[in-house]
Amino acid sequence: MSVENIIKEITGELERMVNTKTVIGEPVVAAGKTIIPVTKVTFGFGSGGGEGKSEKGESGFGGGGGAGAKIEPIAFIVISENEARLLTISGKTDLGKIIESVPDVIDKIISAKSRMGKKEEKSEVCEESEHEEIDE
Repeated sequence: MSVENIIKEITGELERMVNTKTVIGEPVVAAGKTIIPVTKVTFGFGSGGGEGKSEKGESGFGGGGGAGAKIEPIAFIVISENEARLLTISGKTDLGKIIESVPDVIDKIISAKSRMGKKEEKSEVCEESEHEEIDE
């Protein structure tokens, strides 16, 4: 099998997996409405190979390839007797929400640390003044 054949096989499988039916899903009828899922498809692939001859004159080929695809829902088209609406999905996962909140959390930690530092300074000043009163 040559590198060209590997690439053709990988792209053929991707073509089989990712088509218009993948992006615009099969309609589902429920409660008098037709619901059509809409998805986002991301994919990538890579392959490589080589051939050569050994010292004994034997020739050989080595190669491989791989592909991956991510399919995520992004919206639904809802069709009723009176209207058609596009209902989008926000797309924020729990991890996305956590990453988005990191700057706020860091600001809160710095603010709390700053307040704690000021309280410690006040506490030290109070202790010093108490010691001065006792010494007098």
